[in-house]
Amino acid sequence: MTGGQNLYEVKSATISLLGRLWEDNYAKNREYLQRTPPVVKLFEKFKDIPVIAVGAGPSLDRNLKYLEVAKGKALIIACDTAVQILAGSSIAPDIVVNLDPQPSVMNFFDGINTKNMTLVAPTIAYPSLRKTWQGNFFFYNKNAPDIPLLAKIAVENERIGKLTPGGSVLSVAFDLAFRTGGNPIAFIGQDLSYPDEKAYASGGHYGNYRSEEIYDIGQSNIVEENDIFGRKLKTQKSMAVTNQWFNWAFRTWNKDGKRKIFNCSESGILAGCEISTFLEFVSRYCVKDINIPWAIKKSAR
Repeated sequence: MTGGQNLYEVKSATISLLGRLWEDNYAKNREYLQRTPPVVKLFEKFKDIPVIAVGAGPSLDRNLKYLEVAKGKALIIACDTAVQILAGSSIAPDIVVNLDPQPSVMNFFDGINTKNMTLVAPTIAYPSLRKTWQGNFFFYNKNAPDIPLLAKIAVENERIGKLTPGGSVLSVAFDLAFRTGGNPIAFIGQDLSYPDEKAYASGGHYGNYRSEEIYDIGQSNIVEENDIFGRKLKTQKSMAVTNQWFNWAFRTWNKDGKRKIFNCSESGILAGCEISTFLEFVSRYCVKDINIPWAIKKSAR
């Protein structure tokens, strides 16, 4: 099956499943939009500051100890599924990015003190997020011009600004990292596949899932891709599509090559950028203290 066919199937399934929910969530969020900071206030606020985009893939387990060292010396942007994992190591990400509009997203923050974290969520986010989040909160529009409802919402709220979803919440995190001016940018926990027995890092909402369980759910959704070492790995069609999106983003947004982008996950299928160990990245780039909370708080005004 071609990449184009995978993309069509994934996008069609997403619209069919979530279209009505997007509309309902947006209607309930409208009262908050004018009094909540827009994501554009974060753009270019971290120019030439190292950024670490944190996913919840199984490879995250090996790099948590180095992420703790990087705290306060880089902007840490985590996907919502990774928050509980980081909390288990007493690491509070600077920014958490949400994409999923479903009620189940609240499970990712169960028992978590969010006072010292910033959430960046779409205008079609599950409404309880805005009501219960204790720290800074920024809205963004999903940049999806080929989906009429989302395009209409973005036009109605042009002042908020857009972030581009590429099939996963970490694609939005990368767009945010890029638009803040971050440089260099590193990925950890971004396997986009199942290189080991575990499907996700330990300690999160999905921490007990095994790769075989994912395969058993639906073999028709499983494909094979080459990993960073040239070996074949099983993954879901949606993750293969996300990998294609990242390769497009690297080529399109970084044409001049001025941004240094590293895959520091040390496993998985994410290609199109430099490969490095996370220890090497932290040792080389995370060396200066940065008052990240102050910069975010200033942007939220």
